[in-house]
Amino acid sequence: MRRAMRLVLVLAIAMVLTGCQGRFVLNLDLPIVVEPARPPYRAETWGYLSYNPRDHHIVYTIGRNSHRSYQPLRDAKVTIVGTGLTVHTDHAGYFYLSGVPHGRLTLLVQHRRVGPSNGVYIQTTSR
Repeated sequence: MRRAMRLVLVLAIAMVLTGCQGRFVLNLDLPIVVEPARPPYRAETWGYLSYNPRDHHIVYTIGRNSHRSYQPLRDAKVTIVGTGLTVHTDHAGYFYLSGVPHGRLTLLVQHRRVGPSNGVYIQTTSR
């Protein structure tokens, strides 16, 4: 808002001084930000995250973990390292990401109460 008011004031002064001899230089420092488009990846990855409440051990599987001591890891933040793509697990512990690079991926899993505070790294492959 202040910049707009200053611009209006400078333009008003320039209109008043139009008939005068002299120079008037208006320097507008406006940054131009160009963000590159993300590469069009066509692969996808998905999985199921569960944890053991006794030792907070996080397990990644393709299907549901049927071991009785593991529970679904709800609302965990899953990030693909190097791309910035992020998704949260649903109420059953599942997640799905599309538009990821082909091949081997490193997933960073973070949860506010389970696991280490800096997250757990998991290796998987995209399909």
